[in-house]
Amino acid sequence: MNENQNNIQYYDDEIDLRELVMALWKRKKMIIAFTLAVAILAASFSMFILSPVYKTSLDIIISMPEIYNTRYGEYKLPITTNEQYINLINSDDVLINTIKDMNYDTEEFSVENLNKRITVITPNTKTNTVQNSFTVTVSADNPEESHKLAKSLFENYIEFLDVMVKERAINHYLNLFNVELMALQNTLDVEKETLAKNEELLSQTPKLINTKSNVEIQSPLNDDSNYIIPIETANPNYIKIENDIIQNKQNINSIESSINKTMEYIDELNVEKQAVSKYYNNGRTEKLETSVIGIVENNVYLASQPAIPTQKSSPNNSLNTVIGAVLGGMIGVMAALFMEYWFKKENN
Repeated sequence: MNENQNNIQYYDDEIDLRELVMALWKRKKMIIAFTLAVAILAASFSMFILSPVYKTSLDIIISMPEIYNTRYGEYKLPITTNEQYINLINSDDVLINTIKDMNYDTEEFSVENLNKRITVITPNTKTNTVQNSFTVTVSADNPEESHKLAKSLFENYIEFLDVMVKERAINHYLNLFNVELMALQNTLDVEKETLAKNEELLSQTPKLINTKSNVEIQSPLNDDSNYIIPIETANPNYIKIENDIIQNKQNINSIESSINKTMEYIDELNVEKQAVSKYYNNGRTEKLETSVIGIVENNVYLASQPAIPTQKSSPNNSLNTVIGAVLGGMIGVMAALFMEYWFKKENN
């Protein structure tokens, strides 16, 4: 008897599927109302409140070498991967100059805001064999602004890379030649000191050595008479010191020539460094004028010129409306079930 009562009680607590469907059908108007209301709200919010977003794509090819050949020698670039180069497009210097070129209000438009508008897509190294091609998307509120922003970003990126590579090369060779100049000057001092010692030693060394020996020479006219001639031998130490002095002078001439060439390079590089300082002091309003050969423009370039977007990327009004309708339907179903079983419980 108790078991039957438990079973009856168990079945009374179950929700009958037919009863559930009837409850939803009973309040179908409320569910439809919720669905339409939320869908309309979502569509209105998407069309009238959310700002449209237009994206311009930049297809950038990067093939920077590891060794940079200059008139001063080979310079090994500090950046070794294409990924490191493309990531510099988000550097503060590039973004700040882009904001200036776009005439954005710096108080309202920050570097962080611009950075959020830039997306860098790197190739998948597992599926893509071409690992020097990158896609950068730039978003804005209208297609013209998006296109202009993308072009300005790329131009400032190229200028930043060009100045960075040249400036680092100039500083590298300035340090290298200054150290080399000090080493040459020390070598020259040692060589001059050695020359002075050798010259002093030469002045104290006899040129000839008197061996106190005679040579007897017979006369062809008279076999009985002989000539006795004393012989003096050249001093080998004197000859050795003389050769050392000649070598010292040749070394000094070679070192002085190297010093003059090194100082010439240092003077040229100081002029280049002043040009870089002038470029920064002028607020980068003018292009860097330097005789250092640039490699960026030939090794970082666009596969094709960016096109003005014809369609907005977001928001997707249709998708947002569908999502709103689904959410509205879910809310309507929950409300219908709540009301049905709440009032049913109260009536019981």
